[in-house]
Amino acid sequence: MFSGVGSTFHEPVARTVLALEERGAPAGAPSSRDADARQRACRVIRANTSSGVVTTAGDGDSATSASGLGGSEGISVTVFARTLRLTAAWGVLALVVIAGLACGESASTAAATPTAGAEPTSAPAPPQAPSTPTPTEAPTPRPTPTPTATPPNTPTPTATPTLEPTATPTPTPEATESEGGIDWSRCESSRAFECAFVKVPADHRDPESGSLSIAVNVHRATSPRQRIGYLLVNPGGPGESGMGLVEAIRSGFPPFAAELVRHFDIVGFDPRGVGASDPKFECGAPGEQLELRLTIDAPVDTPDEVSAGEAAARLCIESMGTVGGLLHTAYVARDMDEIRKALGVAQVSYLGYSYGSALGVWYATLFPDSVRAMVIDAADNPVDAEADRQGRIADAIEETASIAGLLERALTACDSPSCPIYNNGDPLGYFRQASEKLHLVNEASGNHSDAAWFAVVSPLYAEFLWPYLWDALYLLNEHDDPSILLQFADFQWEEDGPLVARMPEHVGCLDSWVLHPDLDRATRLADGEAFDAALDEQLPLLTLLGRPLFSPCPFYDQFAPPPLAGPLDGGGVPILVVGNHGDPVTPLIESEELIREQLSNGYLLETSHASHIVYPHNQCVKEHVHRVLIDGEYPGERRIVCERED
Repeated sequence: MFSGVGSTFHEPVARTVLALEERGAPAGAPSSRDADARQRACRVIRANTSSGVVTTAGDGDSATSASGLGGSEGISVTVFARTLRLTAAWGVLALVVIAGLACGESASTAAATPTAGAEPTSAPAPPQAPSTPTPTEAPTPRPTPTPTATPPNTPTPTATPTLEPTATPTPTPEATESEGGIDWSRCESSRAFECAFVKVPADHRDPESGSLSIAVNVHRATSPRQRIGYLLVNPGGPGESGMGLVEAIRSGFPPFAAELVRHFDIVGFDPRGVGASDPKFECGAPGEQLELRLTIDAPVDTPDEVSAGEAAARLCIESMGTVGGLLHTAYVARDMDEIRKALGVAQVSYLGYSYGSALGVWYATLFPDSVRAMVIDAADNPVDAEADRQGRIADAIEETASIAGLLERALTACDSPSCPIYNNGDPLGYFRQASEKLHLVNEASGNHSDAAWFAVVSPLYAEFLWPYLWDALYLLNEHDDPSILLQFADFQWEEDGPLVARMPEHVGCLDSWVLHPDLDRATRLADGEAFDAALDEQLPLLTLLGRPLFSPCPFYDQFAPPPLAGPLDGGGVPILVVGNHGDPVTPLIESEELIREQLSNGYLLETSHASHIVYPHNQCVKEHVHRVLIDGEYPGERRIVCERED
């Protein structure tokens, strides 16, 4: 159960890249693969081996795109929600694996490569039945500062805000850990890590609800004398494995700089429903939910369509029991605090990427006194909903527009006759021709109408994959062959393929109802119709991908978790937010909104870097992140800038 470089998501990534390399360019097509460019990219990657962050598509503001937080906050039934939920699945670990393969390293080789200078850990205690520890005394609660966020309607500032930073005490290392509640043993995948299970309540509102087993692992600090404490990490998703992220420390492309590995015991965990943890996510038999959703054609205006939508939403609950409705981020955050208690410490530090930023904000809001220091990278505003429909639609279109921009950039990068879709200098025209056959991708995926979206959007996030997209479109248009596109669509399916419901969508729907209970079923359905109309009018390039599968999110009112009581503001915890002009997944505006509208004690670190995850590729960003996590020192101003570093 504790095997491999990461979760099952990364296995199709590995298979696809290797298969495409072995396959070569399509027969009869010009060669579109630039070996020199690949080697240049690999030199950059290898030069940053200690950072583990892979540069992806994007450059400046033109490369930003929509939310990577499951996409269901706000307008849950729109294309923004139904398709961009895939983006967070391209977490830092996935890109680590892709980079290794592109540069000639297999996943197994990368996983077996130890990090230079790593010290062996001491032998763990023999495995025992998990026990519930007695939590250590919590520190004195942190006073809640006066909120610094500006009103929601305040325009995005173009200059550094003149906010006075609140005083932030320097965190101190945790007391000696007893770890009385965790029985560590060597992981089956590698003796460099220790693995265990932590028992958590199935329903945190009801102690009698039974328990779940959350799988955790740890990589011990390589310099025990410099050890500060525990650093909990999350790679994004929702649905990605935190254990896989930690295992990548010993790969050829570790996701954390050596300084963090020296100073912290780094703890990963598979959230409830993910990987080795309980429960296994299920939502009906394979194809059951898909069949129901295919009978719904917006606008939803017949009793049969309403019944189908309600049945599609209930499948997850009918398959998993009540715990199926308890996979939302608030409960994952509560599970995190159970892990902290089991570790026997009063406070932990936290580093979260992409969707992991939302998880961090939730954790800080619910357990402010449990946080020693926190950094979130590639952040999104998890609330992100305007009061009126016009505002919600405009916000979603603004974010989704960058996907269209990125697609156009990937296509127009085919700028020479050696490219198979060059089309006498009109690759966009070639794409329009090929799009008429995208139905073949859907049909080969069990008539799943998201397949074409996933197939075309998936290769956009790493620039070295663009030539494969060109090859894929050529094969589709000239030979009615969707095989390469199908391999890219495979990245986004659950382990058992396209007929299985996707966990990221389910979690996103639950979170949306927790954060926006005021948006009732009728409002959400009407928002979806309005967004589809706006998409057709304003982003015609994306409409060529076809209408995505109808989402059952509006029908989650049947079992929605209770709404959040109070603001999701981070509880006064100082949080460093890394926002990036060049982020192809979560645009800078989302980080700005998070700081301005949500967090009561946030610091924005603004940079421009052609990747989704910046840390630790940018030296300036890395230094600020380390000052926070290692030294407990936050910036002197609320908004600071790190220049682009190529």
